[in-house]
Amino acid sequence: MADFRVLLKASVAGKIESIEPRSDRFRIRWKIANLAHEPKPPNAEPMPGYTDRFRLRLGPYRIVYQIDDRQNKVIIFGVGYRRL
Repeated sequence: MADFRVLLKASVAGKIESIEPRSDRFRIRWKIANLAHEPKPPNAEPMPGYTDRFRLRLGPYRIVYQIDDRQNKVIIFGVGYRRL
């Protein structure tokens, strides 16, 4: 299986950079980078009503992304603090 390209929306990149503490920011970047190798990890949940959009929980944060299998792309369009 070929690796996927991971693309970030500009607004998402800014949100990631504003996350504190720095260790959380590092964990989020690491998880996003791993999506290139495994776009559907076991703990990824499909978004209701979509077949190509998923959410991935990482502690108190959530990563929302779309998988384009035809072009081998993962598009990250949401990263933020999960409301409890």
